[in-house]
Amino acid sequence: MASDPEYMQRAIGLAMRGRGSVEPNPMVGCVIVRDGKVIGEGYHQKFGGPHAEANALAACGDKAEGATAYTSLEPCCHQNKKTPPCAARLIAAKVARVVAACHDPNPLVSGNGIKQLREAGIQVDEGLFQLEAKQLNAAFFKEIAQRRPYVMLKWAQTADGKIAGAGGKKLAISNATSIKAMHELRGRCDAILVGLATVLTDDPLLTAREKHPPRAQMRVVLDSNLDLPLKSQLVLTSAQSPVLACCGNRAFREKADAITRLQRAGVEVIALQEESGGGLSLEQLLDELGRRGMTHLLVESGAKLAGSFLGQNLADRVWIFRSPKRVDAENAPAAATVDYPKTGQIALDGDQLTEYLNPKSPAFFSLSTSADLVWAKHGR
Repeated sequence: MASDPEYMQRAIGLAMRGRGSVEPNPMVGCVIVRDGKVIGEGYHQKFGGPHAEANALAACGDKAEGATAYTSLEPCCHQNKKTPPCAARLIAAKVARVVAACHDPNPLVSGNGIKQLREAGIQVDEGLFQLEAKQLNAAFFKEIAQRRPYVMLKWAQTADGKIAGAGGKKLAISNATSIKAMHELRGRCDAILVGLATVLTDDPLLTAREKHPPRAQMRVVLDSNLDLPLKSQLVLTSAQSPVLACCGNRAFREKADAITRLQRAGVEVIALQEESGGGLSLEQLLDELGRRGMTHLLVESGAKLAGSFLGQNLADRVWIFRSPKRVDAENAPAAATVDYPKTGQIALDGDQLTEYLNPKSPAFFSLSTSADLVWAKHGR
């Protein structure tokens, strides 16, 4: 017979399936057990759709009375949302026990869902795999606490640690399997960030090459002097997928004509504070993206911008695709150095993808493998 830990692990695994489709809501899974048998299970599949508990109860039919419900997050209890509260559903179904991994940080819930269940006479046990459940929804916890998106850095490098060819020449590093995993990751993020140097060197589209990506991405360019070419692929496709150009205050004041041209092409332009050491304020950028409700920011930058995120402790997670290829050129640009602990590693047809977590991040709870890495390994 399975135990509480096994059922909770199953609930957390189910929750991962919602990644990319439920944001800004959290990923949640629920498993309902009676007499040692799973009689229903479900997960939050889509923003605005039924929550995990509702789906699990629907799968039970009328058999949930006296059962135990395992939830990866405290059942919700607030009314001002798209779906009915889950705590009330569990009470109405007459479950006997609820095992909740962690509290919901939303101030409208935050312990009140558990309080309602207990007041209805339901036994509630809390804290099973609490840290792992929080890490699963680190972006949700960060958005509630800081109003900023979860920041993930991603790059590909050769076996000798290079991110481009000799003299910075563009170089195809990753294989087709790695590229597919990268595009799937893009499709689950709200925004993709690059520096102007990447635009000038690679002229990227920064889109998710999937037929139906679960999320729409804003493409963001850090461009201190507002030199973004009007003929770049980003500008030419701004009508299909939004582009946000971030320049310094001086350029914003002095380059009115450039701003007008970009705006006419469909690009939004905003000003950011310029740091004393050069570059734009990443803190202000994250605040701005958080104000826009973005939960996941993917940074696809060169070593300099990646180093800025790492050096300012603004990165939450790092993905590195390592290829067996070598450049063997001293003047080829090297990748940034990451000293975070790794949480997982998978093989991608000869390439190797390693995930790292920042233990000093305000959104760090546990060295748990992310739902994104599970997707890269197993798919849905």
